[in-house]
Amino acid sequence: MSKDTKNIIIRTLFNIAAENGSLTVEEISKRSYITRTTIKSNFPDGIPGIVEFAYLKIVREVNERLLSYPCEEVSLDVLADILLPVLWAHKEEAHVIYSSQLPFRLIDSIRDETWHWAKNRFNALIKEHGLANYFTGKELLKYFNAQLVAVLTLWLEADIPVDLDLFRDKFLFLMKMSVRELIYSGIE
Repeated sequence: MSKDTKNIIIRTLFNIAAENGSLTVEEISKRSYITRTTIKSNFPDGIPGIVEFAYLKIVREVNERLLSYPCEEVSLDVLADILLPVLWAHKEEAHVIYSSQLPFRLIDSIRDETWHWAKNRFNALIKEHGLANYFTGKELLKYFNAQLVAVLTLWLEADIPVDLDLFRDKFLFLMKMSVRELIYSGIE
């Protein structure tokens, strides 16, 4: 299958999702004029496979930049300067992935790659903060990723996402602020 055909399938899926339309291979085929057989032969998992392909494209672009640093050197500022511009460059796709009914999830191969890169740092954090009774390093990374996805979802699910330069400070604020400080400050 040509790269153009894959892009047409992905674009059609995103258009349907943005309209909250019927997310089926049949609907993609009808709108794209690409046969169901061609779609299924290239995306055997159907809709989840198409979403995964598009999501991995964005994640790989982030990883190309992020994984060139040792994990210990990636501050939230560095993470923001790497992650946010890539998501902004793909804001249409990211908006649909984060805000629609698409089957979005953190894909195991990405989770494994991230764990390999961050393992030493997150295992050290468990020891440093005395969290061994509560978390493993891998669970702590999963918690961090969940917070990251929650903050990015706030940004990217908006009908008109806040401009990258304005969001960067909000991103840093939300990633640095604990839920306790943010919501319960002054109540206790």
